[in-house]
Amino acid sequence: MTVEGLPVLKVLLVEDDPLQSAKTVALLEHLGQRVVLACDGAQAIERFCSENPDLILMDVLLPGPNGFETTRRIKEIAGTHWVPVIYLTVLGSHGNLVEGLLAGGDDYLIKPIGLEILEAKLRSVLRTLKLYRALEESRDNLESANAALQHANRELETFTYAVAHDLKSPLRAINGYSTLLASTESSALSADGHEYLRKIVEGTEYMGRLIDDLLEYSRLERGSMNFERLDVARVAEALHAEFRAELDQRDAHITINIASREITADRNALTQALRNLLSNALKFAAAGRPLEIEIGSRKENACHRLWVRDNGIGFDMRHHDRIFDIFERLHRSEDYPGTGVGLAIVRKAMQRMGGRSWGSSSPGQGAIFHLEWPESQGSQLQRTRVPDENGP
Repeated sequence: MTVEGLPVLKVLLVEDDPLQSAKTVALLEHLGQRVVLACDGAQAIERFCSENPDLILMDVLLPGPNGFETTRRIKEIAGTHWVPVIYLTVLGSHGNLVEGLLAGGDDYLIKPIGLEILEAKLRSVLRTLKLYRALEESRDNLESANAALQHANRELETFTYAVAHDLKSPLRAINGYSTLLASTESSALSADGHEYLRKIVEGTEYMGRLIDDLLEYSRLERGSMNFERLDVARVAEALHAEFRAELDQRDAHITINIASREITADRNALTQALRNLLSNALKFAAAGRPLEIEIGSRKENACHRLWVRDNGIGFDMRHHDRIFDIFERLHRSEDYPGTGVGLAIVRKAMQRMGGRSWGSSSPGQGAIFHLEWPESQGSQLQRTRVPDENGP
């Protein structure tokens, strides 16, 4: 039964006065509502857990825990699921209802309750309840979708890592047997045969580099961030030493221009980003002039900012967004070898640190790539102290 389209609610009525309880039940049933009764606070909590009501009408003065304390306990049990509580009080005794509202109550009715005011209150509650239920449904749907998406991402990352890792073994075998064939059967091979073997070896070496880059990209995606206090000058110097042989071979020079040495960052992510930017600068050096590379750092607008500047071939800014996409290349692999993963690793490393990366350039004028992330990033995580120059 409904009254003028009034939907049916399950109402928990908490009332210790039998006469008042009977009157209120009669009104609620006249309005087509389903009623569950409780005569004290303890029974109200029990009925709330077992009956899952849509609305609670709560007498304030109850044996045992009063209406306010009962409301507080029910709200704790309900958690994020909103069940409105309307207090029942007599005229002149509702001055302390502020306490009840702070306990989680939502409204109040003054006894004796009339049919018209009860119906109006129910309609008001229904409007609000409808909005809350829609929000709860949207929240639950969003949480389910997020959980499904996270599960799918984990499966995809695990699959990518496993495939890339398992591909390395047969590649090593192909490369090894190709090299063995070239050395032991050299006299039996034609010129075309030697060329075919050379292409096989080049292909397996390229595939090996590609798998290594994909594994590194996957590790960045899968791994947790461990923010710590770092001396960025030491990080830059370590990378300088790592690339020294190639720098000497290319007659390249690195300048380290660090205005702010101490930063908060994930060591692995930052090192990977800088390593790939240095490799990128070496790869795209301009012919006919010595390569100059600068690694710089400063704090700006509560952010750490690092950059790698070079005087290489540069790029057209029309392609600025593309170059950070995985497998995107602006040049033929025959001219500038690479896997197309390096700058994608740079962007992924910055995203994982809550920051961003970008580049600016013009053809023939070199390029500068920026790394930026909030200085406060990782502030809630455990940090390690930067070692003193003279020891711990």
